[in-house]
Amino acid sequence: MIPRLPLAAAALVAALAWLAPPAARAQADDAVPQVTRTFALVDARVVQAPGRVLDRATVVVRDGRILAVGPDAAIPFDAERIEADSLTIYAGFIDGLSHAGIPKPQEERGGQQDRPDDPGNPPNEDAGIQPDRDARTLLDPGDKSIEQLRKAGFTVAHTVPHGRMLPGTGALILLAGDDPNALVLDGETSLFAQFRPAQGMYPGTDMAVMAKLRQLYREAQRRQRVETLYAANPTGLDRPAYDPVHYAFFPVLDGDRAVFFHTQNALEIHRALALREALGFPLVLTGLAQSFMALDALRDAGVPLLLTLDLPEEKKPKKDDSDPDSTAGGAPVPPADSVHAMTPEAPGSFFISDQRTRSYEDVEAEKDRLEARVRFEREKYLKTAGWMHEAGLRFGFTTADLDKPEEALGNLRLMVEHGLPEDAALAALTTHPADLFGLAGNAGTVERGKLANLVVTDGPLFDEDTKIRYVFVDGQRFEMEEARPGAGGPATVNPAGTWSFVVASPDGDVEGTITITGSAGSFSGTINAAVMPGPVDLDDVTVSGNTLRFSFDAGEMGRIEAEATIEGDRLDGTLTAAAFGSLPITGSRTAGPDRR
Repeated sequence: MIPRLPLAAAALVAALAWLAPPAARAQADDAVPQVTRTFALVDARVVQAPGRVLDRATVVVRDGRILAVGPDAAIPFDAERIEADSLTIYAGFIDGLSHAGIPKPQEERGGQQDRPDDPGNPPNEDAGIQPDRDARTLLDPGDKSIEQLRKAGFTVAHTVPHGRMLPGTGALILLAGDDPNALVLDGETSLFAQFRPAQGMYPGTDMAVMAKLRQLYREAQRRQRVETLYAANPTGLDRPAYDPVHYAFFPVLDGDRAVFFHTQNALEIHRALALREALGFPLVLTGLAQSFMALDALRDAGVPLLLTLDLPEEKKPKKDDSDPDSTAGGAPVPPADSVHAMTPEAPGSFFISDQRTRSYEDVEAEKDRLEARVRFEREKYLKTAGWMHEAGLRFGFTTADLDKPEEALGNLRLMVEHGLPEDAALAALTTHPADLFGLAGNAGTVERGKLANLVVTDGPLFDEDTKIRYVFVDGQRFEMEEARPGAGGPATVNPAGTWSFVVASPDGDVEGTITITGSAGSFSGTINAAVMPGPVDLDDVTVSGNTLRFSFDAGEMGRIEAEATIEGDRLDGTLTAAAFGSLPITGSRTAGPDRR
């Protein structure tokens, strides 16, 4: 009798069976029960919330929820046990504003926009006035931004459409799921606006954007009054015409939906606050790249804030090997009496008062002074989060301006290094955005009953060398590549050849073959088994160290991901169906160049 594995293991057999003919599928449907995912992370350090830590506790996850947290948490019989005595568990991060899961339109990839017949009064779509667009209708679960943000520790994102001044309404999404509906956590959470003028047409400047927003807002107010009068007594009145742009403002007029205004500099911050003062709409300010120049205004406004995780890139001059006094770490620091300190009370006062050189011919000295000034200007952005905290401002974070989401955690660590307290940084990733979006009962802390959105690291989050080991989204586990043995570096094995494999399942072994051809960087192959109608092509066949990875299409069950360690002519690993779980796979090479 074949020993039975945990119920989660049955998923792969079901997935493989979907590749079989319909009759075989019907039989498999009756034989394979629905499975759940249950994990127990044992003896971990658990940061339940900023400032609230359990030094040694177990976190149990089942059916997408946190079942238990504590030193004595009972471990269910069907749980996959993860020894976590060297790991730290945090609540999953929440991205306050991003474009996660929404592919960039052709126009923003460098495509050309047609000039309208009347540039002074263009169609709304051409002018970037599309507040009626819903982020949920634009979602693509396969968009690479979802995986990129997840690898950085984010589990929930407030995503908004790409576009110009009024791109559409936002939605809260989970950063895992096989179809758009599975991603959505909540919809119509915001009206997104930004100072991004149209090109070659009205509104083509920031001032024109402000004028157009005032016009649209007041038109929407008038239309809403007409709608109210008509609803109260329609007798003898013409039915108001439907206008999707104006109707998109109605929840904002009612105070039920905030305008998330994205800003790139201090001037835009003041302009957005001026619009809010004139029109009275609920406002959330995002971006805030130069908020060090507007701390008083932000404090007086009292609106929710989302600070960008994008930071200016450090410019390091190349070392001149011919000059023994040159350095690769940056320009020399000017004399102490020529540098004025920068403080939260006067952040703009950080400057080099003496920028003179001895002669116009002293090019190197002038170059050094310029490089030093660039470095000092960059310091303002690194210290902004700390100043905002010292000013008593609560804020979350946005990745909307990040070209590379994988830089988010590194940039956050730079903010901590430059004055942002660690608990404040963690709150900005978790509890503050959870409160802002009404998610406090569902996310933001590691507590029983909440969504199983977790970040598991191999050390304190803000230490430079700490790596993310696992991310759980809605109870679904994702293991980070850099945490896997043999995952890094160039290939140390050649997987080419024919492999016979066995997948162990509760209902018996599934046998088949894998054939891999090609060479490093260009491997391809097929997989075949008795439950399949024929060979299926492998995708993304890669080797890192001694770890082989590939995926293949399992029909209606979606994709199956494979990972196996190769030792000589043996392989040992797992096949994983994202919606269900993993099954162990073992195999041996029966033919190939490396077989002895």
